[in-house]
Amino acid sequence: MELRQLQYVIKIAECGTMLKAAQELYISQSGLTRSLKTLEKELGMELFDRINNRLILNEYGKTVVEEGKDILNHVDKLQEKVKNQYNRNMNMFIGSCAPAPLWALRYTMKRQYPDMSFGYETKADAEELIQGFNEHDYSAIILDYPINKEDVVCFQICQEVLNISTTSYHPLANKKTITFEELNGENFLEYNNTGYWHEVCVDNMPDSHFIVQDDLELYGILQRQSSLLTFRTSLTIPRFHLYEDRVYIPITNPEATLTFYLICHQNHFDKIKKVQAHINEVDWIHYRNEDFEII
Repeated sequence: MELRQLQYVIKIAECGTMLKAAQELYISQSGLTRSLKTLEKELGMELFDRINNRLILNEYGKTVVEEGKDILNHVDKLQEKVKNQYNRNMNMFIGSCAPAPLWALRYTMKRQYPDMSFGYETKADAEELIQGFNEHDYSAIILDYPINKEDVVCFQICQEVLNISTTSYHPLANKKTITFEELNGENFLEYNNTGYWHEVCVDNMPDSHFIVQDDLELYGILQRQSSLLTFRTSLTIPRFHLYEDRVYIPITNPEATLTFYLICHQNHFDKIKKVQAHINEVDWIHYRNEDFEII
C-alpha cells in the first residue's frame, strides 16, 4: 500500500465519481481506476459500492479512509518535524514569498559562501514568513516590500515583471503589452510552485480558470501540445527562451511588477553581507539549471 493510494481513495470518497476525483487530482481517469483496483486487489476486498453511477464507501472503505487520514496526518507531521530539525542544523534558513528571488539569492550565496549550508523554502503567505522571522525560525526572509525596524537589515535584491507566455498562433500573440483586464476570462496552465504570483493572478483575474499541474514533465507536455496561456517573468525568460518557442508579453498593471527585498536579522547579516554587493551579478540564463535548482 502506498500513501498515494490512500490519498486517491480519500479523494474518490469526497467526490463520489472517478471522473471528478481524477479531475481534481490532475490525473487520468484510467490511471485512477487502475490505482484503486490495485489497492483493492492487494487488500482482497472492494472499498466502494457502485450505486446510481456513484461510488459510495462500504464498511471496509470507511475504515481505510478513516485510518488513512490519520496516517497521512502523521506523515505530514513527521515531514514537518524532520524538516524543522534539518533547518535548525543549517547555518541559515531563508523563506521567500516567490521562487525566482530565492533562486537568485542561492545563486549568489553558492558563489560567495561555497562552504556554508543553507535551507530554503517558499511561502506565498507573507504573514507566515514575518511570524517565522520574528520567532527566529528564519535567519532571513524575502518579501515584496521593505521592513524597516531596529536590529533588521533590509535591501533590494531584484525586480520581477510578470509576463504571459503563448504560442505564436494565439490571438494575443501580436500584442506588445497586456493587462489583467484583457486577460480576465482566459484559461491558464500553471506549474504549482509559483508562490506569490498565483495569488496575484487569481485576485486580478477572477473569471479565469487555472489548471495547476504539479508534475513538471506533464506540465511541459501540456504546454507544448496545447494553446493554453502560461506564465513567465522577466527573471525567468532568459532561461526558458533558450529551449521553448514562445511569445512573451509583459503585463503592465502595477500588481504585475514586484520589487523583492531581503530582510535579515542583524546578527546574521555578517554571514551574508557579500550578497548585497554581488546580487546584481546573477546570470538569469542559468535559472533552474540543475546545478542551482532550489530544493
